[in-house]
Amino acid sequence: MRRGSLLVSALAVPFGVWIHPTVAQQGPTSPPTPTKAERIADRALGNLLAWKVAAAKNVLDANQAELGATPEYKTALGLLRATEGNADEGVALLQQAAKAKPSDPAPQFFLGNVLYWQKKYDDANSAWKTARDRAKPLVDANPADSRAQYYAGASQVRLKQFGPARKALEAARDAGFDPALVDFQLGFSYALEEKWQDAANAFDAVATSDPKFAHVYFYRGLALRRPYVRGYYYNLQTLHPLKYVWIDTGAERTAPAP
Repeated sequence: MRRGSLLVSALAVPFGVWIHPTVAQQGPTSPPTPTKAERIADRALGNLLAWKVAAAKNVLDANQAELGATPEYKTALGLLRATEGNADEGVALLQQAAKAKPSDPAPQFFLGNVLYWQKKYDDANSAWKTARDRAKPLVDANPADSRAQYYAGASQVRLKQFGPARKALEAARDAGFDPALVDFQLGFSYALEEKWQDAANAFDAVATSDPKFAHVYFYRGLALRRPYVRGYYYNLQTLHPLKYVWIDTGAERTAPAP
């Protein structure tokens, strides 16, 4: 998952040039090294995005004593609580994490998702914009920061800034981020743009990388014609904007209902 956390501070050198300390030590294309809190939280977050809720809970339970006070842990725990149905507790934990680590785009990204679920659309957009803006200086300082690239891209998908989003997501892949998560976000971006074949291709790539990535099968069904029964069907994954889909055996593929 993440290769590390970039520091906000910078190192002064002669002639007035500022070099980010991680870049100075590792080079501009070296991926940063993750902390244990980042590794554990990112593992749990990846499980939750794949709808592997029990696996995420097991990861967090096993590391609560050591890492429970860290903002990374609180980010993952906040998403878990929201996924389990306690959105208010999830929001509170994500806000705590965002405040405790103001350089990290992850808590703001997931905060936007949960706020969208609560139908607080303006607040959700504001959180996604903050996540995007937090990721930008990290990406500028080190383009090989795969985690920063991923959250820059995922946030811009939600903001429907599709070109920059896909560029950032491909950069995340190139820097070593989980390909299943990258392809899932790419597929979601194509679905929002109603580019159904591109969406289907991306979701197929997710299923190839991780056949147990439960969410992908729902979204793949949106992008491909299948013999479904006519009617509205609720999307049980409440953390994504696609809430309902109209499916009709005798019709062309349709966009998700507003």
